[in-house]
Amino acid sequence: MRGAERPELLPDCDVPAQRRQPDELIATCLVRLADGTLDDNWRTASMQACMIRGGPALAAASFVVQTPGPWFEDVQRILRLSGAQVERPSYSPAEYTVGLSYVAGTKGLPAGLRHRAADALVHRANDAGYAEARHLLPKNGWSWLADAVRDGWAVWTANLFAQDETAALTTRMRVGRALAEHKHPAGYVPTALERLVAHQGAASEDRLALAVAVGQRSPNDAIGLLCCVASDPIVQAGHRMQAIELLDETDPLKAQEMRALQTRLPSARAARDLQRDAVAHAEHEAAARRDREAPAPTMERLGSKIAELLDNLRDRGSADWLADHLDDHIAEGDWDQVAQDIADICGLVRDEEVDSSLLLLEVLTQIKHGDEPSQTLRGSGVEGEGHLGFPRLTRQELDEYARAEAERSWGIWRGLVEEYGWDDDQFSELERKTDEVNQDVGESLCRKAGDHLRALQQHLVWDLWPALVSAAEQRDYSAAHDHLAAARLLGDEAEHAEALWRSATLGNYTFDPLTLSWPRDFWLVLEQWRRGTPGPDGQG
Repeated sequence: MRGAERPELLPDCDVPAQRRQPDELIATCLVRLADGTLDDNWRTASMQACMIRGGPALAAASFVVQTPGPWFEDVQRILRLSGAQVERPSYSPAEYTVGLSYVAGTKGLPAGLRHRAADALVHRANDAGYAEARHLLPKNGWSWLADAVRDGWAVWTANLFAQDETAALTTRMRVGRALAEHKHPAGYVPTALERLVAHQGAASEDRLALAVAVGQRSPNDAIGLLCCVASDPIVQAGHRMQAIELLDETDPLKAQEMRALQTRLPSARAARDLQRDAVAHAEHEAAARRDREAPAPTMERLGSKIAELLDNLRDRGSADWLADHLDDHIAEGDWDQVAQDIADICGLVRDEEVDSSLLLLEVLTQIKHGDEPSQTLRGSGVEGEGHLGFPRLTRQELDEYARAEAERSWGIWRGLVEEYGWDDDQFSELERKTDEVNQDVGESLCRKAGDHLRALQQHLVWDLWPALVSAAEQRDYSAAHDHLAAARLLGDEAEHAEALWRSATLGNYTFDPLTLSWPRDFWLVLEQWRRGTPGPDGQG
């Protein structure tokens, strides 16, 4: 399946595309209804407003309160408080379809709710529903399908996505892996899996992994897929031999046939040359066809492609999906999820497709508007760290911060002792104060490192990436490349910051108060406490 533009109409729904989005009031009500941090009065009023409006607004609110997920019990409580009736809907099937588009396209709603609405759209309208969902959700935020399939839902949506040639191939392979692991009827292999395994643009190890995943579930179903891997000269020889060894276990005759075929296959280099020639020929044919077409439609398509590339760039760094739960993961101390969030950030800023998109945008813009190409297109970079715009935090700065906090705490304690005197047991007081300072400074270190991670993510999604997109929209591609270079440096800083945060959560901070300057009477007590000997008054 090829990706399609947003359909003007959906099956059994005569509402045009421009009206399948909520107005500002309903969008605000839907977001408030699902926001568990708001007061109940705001949320019940939002539910009642959707009920009064009726039609698609009520359908969208009904979907929000009836859809399973971590929010379910909370919104069910709001439903009871509001007194709204959703058991006997007063909206039509067409209005329900529009309500699903409301939920899927409303930024600010929980991502899981929007995903569920997108899946419901696909089930109601098949290919047209998928095209609608692709328009409403961020183009590059579809890896959730892999988790959904493993949880037992969105299987058909995942099948359509895996066949969508406009989607990122790496994400399609990840979703395909989940489909391969999913239990299908015996003898049935989804077309999406067959196409992914045969896709010569995918890594050979990923193609083999898909076939192996099917074989682990149903060995006989994987025979055709393994033959596809074993017979493709572009696949690495080692992976082809692994496929043949797996065939030996289920179909020795096929394995023997594939083994004999290896000597007749062209080399990987020759196969790639043939593939490149075929691609070049297809591009040549397409270019000739474009030359024969009228200029007006061509200019229209150019404008549409430019808008599509800009939307794709904008969606890549959207705050709706890029490390959007980093704050929660830091608060929970979830190392694996924080590492995944940082990996998502680095994957975005280091993706070579972003460079390719900027280059293609410049070429298309030059064709459409006759602009001169940027003089610093490929090598502008960022001169000096002072122009980066995002915060930096070094290990030395963190250590200096920790020492300053410890000195401040001991200084406050010293002032209190000087004013009110020691406790009865000086040594016990020093032990308690040492533990208190170490614990407080350790927690401050974790907070500071976590705040730095949050600041980097916020700067990327709210400042740096929008500036990149804005520069591309204004056809200032030199500035866009500068912003991309800064974003990649931010990715390096995010990896460094994650290491600082992880070490801060791991380590037990200790500070030696004897490294500070003390009055003589304090110093004597501290020295005796360090040696563990009683003072002149016999304490200790």
